[in-house]
Amino acid sequence: MGKIAIVTDSVSDIPDDIVKLYDIYVVPLTVDIDGISYKDGVDIKKDEFYDLINSGKMPNTSQVSPIEFMDVFSDLLKSYDEIICILMSSKLSGTYQSALLAKDNLKNQNITVIDSKNFSLGEGFIVIEAGKMACNGNTSDEIIARVTNMIPKISYTMIFDSLDYLYKGGRLKKTQAILGSILNIKPILVNNDGELEIKDKVRGRKNAIKWIINYMRETKVDFTKKEIGLLHTDREEFMLEIENAIRNEFGATNFIRNRAGCTVGVHAGPSAVGIFFEFN
Repeated sequence: MGKIAIVTDSVSDIPDDIVKLYDIYVVPLTVDIDGISYKDGVDIKKDEFYDLINSGKMPNTSQVSPIEFMDVFSDLLKSYDEIICILMSSKLSGTYQSALLAKDNLKNQNITVIDSKNFSLGEGFIVIEAGKMACNGNTSDEIIARVTNMIPKISYTMIFDSLDYLYKGGRLKKTQAILGSILNIKPILVNNDGELEIKDKVRGRKNAIKWIINYMRETKVDFTKKEIGLLHTDREEFMLEIENAIRNEFGATNFIRNRAGCTVGVHAGPSAVGIFFEFN
């Protein structure tokens, strides 16, 4: 049985300890600030990045290039027999297309590139499952089948104070972004087949938490048996309030928590919180 490398992009927001535990290879996107380019999580760390955007800087991101993927794939194929590369939604970035071009240029049939149709920890959950399976000795066919089945079952919900960053980054239309500019209105976005969709809008934190609890209750998922992903950009205290409410309501104990990386922070801004889990 051949060794399988699991590859993803830095948008997946997988905690560093889990990346190391399952030998996941993370390819960084590029963040551009004031004419200087940084590799997400390599050349610039989260604290420094959020200090910059809180001071009013408006960064941009660049997708991973085909040449970068070719270099990563070629290097990994020296030590691994196969590569499974799981990337952020192709509807939100050209990174997936770059990886396909790299695979085509290398003319190697042992590289599989998968569109997660997700973003941030929604993508991360899928990658983590693939990493676990690779470490447990599953075949590439088994991993690909599980991942393919998992993709449409990931619930991705994010709460924002403002949608300005998503609008400026080209991920939302101006008419949608206006919803986030009304005082204390918190837009709630969900994943709709790889695109971000405004699901609702609520006033204040307490109502946002109530919305999340009601949404989770309606799914009929047994959260005592599920991992729940929690993410924040620069609002850890709000994330922990949500975690506490979920614990109290559902008896959930298994959480993966992280602060969003720079790429997600560029588009989400410093005031977003996300909740992720897999449906039954």
